[in-house]
Amino acid sequence: MTSPEFGSKDGVAVDFQRAEAPLSIFLSWAAQVKVSDPQRLYIAQAPVDMLPHALRNDLPTPELVLKAGKGDIYDANIWLGVAPTYTPLHRDPNPNLYLQFAGRKVVRLLDPDAGQSVFAAVQAALQKDASSRFRGEDMMRGPERSILEKKIWTDEGVEATRLDGFEAMLEPGEALFIPNGWWHSVKSIGEGCTGSVNWWFR
Repeated sequence: MTSPEFGSKDGVAVDFQRAEAPLSIFLSWAAQVKVSDPQRLYIAQAPVDMLPHALRNDLPTPELVLKAGKGDIYDANIWLGVAPTYTPLHRDPNPNLYLQFAGRKVVRLLDPDAGQSVFAAVQAALQKDASSRFRGEDMMRGPERSILEKKIWTDEGVEATRLDGFEAMLEPGEALFIPNGWWHSVKSIGEGCTGSVNWWFR
């Protein structure tokens, strides 16, 4: 499974590593981790096909996805962590059905124009000109990560950018459709393990 690893200082990621490791490593870590521990493991965007067969069979592609669009499943991924977890603001190139199966997550959504405006403001603040179409590890570490979080998740940031978006709270068994090109940022809340699966389709 793919497990990004975070270290933090005052809530700002100072280290980020991506590694391929057995699922058992994450499960052992999750059984003993405390919320205050600075090192975090998060299985992010790990292909469902990499799961053991017994687990893979528990995550069948929803009929809704199979019948939507052309019925072409672009990718299916699993996301496992221990709260709190955080994915910065980004957009996907394909429609996305995001299903929560353990724990709770909050998703903040912005339409394509609003999200692009926030992204452009962040890039200007950083004196960068990165592509909003392809987001990589830059958004997961250092100043970009913390500025994105402030703009999307703090009252001060939301008021300053005059955001007019949507917020969804996902409980186990609930799903959210994220349209193609819509910007979103995700946080897990509460305690314990959190798990999601998503299907990108065309």
